[in-house]
Amino acid sequence: MTNTERSSYSPHSTAYGSSGRAPVADAPKDDLVAKGATAFREAKANVGDMISDAGDYAGKRGREAMDNVRGVGDTLAVAVERSVMARPYTTLALAAAAGFLVGAIWRR
Repeated sequence: MTNTERSSYSPHSTAYGSSGRAPVADAPKDDLVAKGATAFREAKANVGDMISDAGDYAGKRGREAMDNVRGVGDTLAVAVERSVMARPYTTLALAAAAGFLVGAIWRR
């Protein structure tokens, strides 16, 4: 190497010159980092959408379940009312037996 070549040579010089741009070796890393960041943002958005969809689905299913419980409760109330009107003593005996069973199970 001549003296002029040595004075202009720097181990930290870039392939692009002194423009301040990234060295040639760092260009593929920068591209990879950019692609990775983009993929991460897309994955994060997809997960957010999936969580939102799951919440909507769970809310819908929960409302359906509550509607079904209300329907069963209404049906049970109507059945008990009819039973009390048709056979009051039998209904009272069944209620007492159910209370006894619940008490026996609760005690254990």
